[in-house]
Amino acid sequence: MRLENFWTKSPEAERRNQEDETQKSNSSFPCGGGGSSAGGKVTGVYLSPANLSYQNMRPQYNYYLTTFTHEELTLMDNNTYCLVLSSSTFSALELAESTNDAKGNERANSIYKLYGACTSKTNDLDDDLLDVTLSAPTRVVLSNDQTYWLDTDNWNDSMGKVVVPPTGYDDNGNPIYDQNAEPWTAQQYLEDIAFPEMTIQVNQKTASFDYTDFGIYNFSVDMPG
Repeated sequence: MRLENFWTKSPEAERRNQEDETQKSNSSFPCGGGGSSAGGKVTGVYLSPANLSYQNMRPQYNYYLTTFTHEELTLMDNNTYCLVLSSSTFSALELAESTNDAKGNERANSIYKLYGACTSKTNDLDDDLLDVTLSAPTRVVLSNDQTYWLDTDNWNDSMGKVVVPPTGYDDNGNPIYDQNAEPWTAQQYLEDIAFPEMTIQVNQKTASFDYTDFGIYNFSVDMPG
């Protein structure tokens, strides 16, 4: 038997090896991020309760907005985090009193993934609680309303154009954009959207934390304000 044939892996062994490598790779890239902002080993994943918000645009505009949001925080052993913010907005939402029927106009959906550095320590009064200080995110990945996506670690002018704010709004509340506006840079976008350093508490026993206003919801919903 020739030596190289002796050491050749079977197709099944090669398949298992590829699966193992994929699992190792995925474990290093929590939240599907990868890139230069990828974290280390996951030490905890925490979920907030869902939040319902309502914005009445009447009488200036003939609609109102109902938004459902929730948040997920993943912590890694190299003092980094991934924060996922999920948001769905509807207008003219109607819930029937006696049936399971529901009506509404879907206005916008978005999922943000924010990456950054963090520190954590056990709470002085409750061992189940972890006090986590999140630094301002250094990377943002956004999937917006089935229309575009962006990643500040892999930026281009097309991404820079879609995040330029509107110059105003028409009589129906629709945004007006300057088609000749200079595309934003990734740094401009980060500075505009990033929240400042903040400390939150996560419950290690229930894998949860209180819903927190990070100040960037409804970014994907163009409206006056």
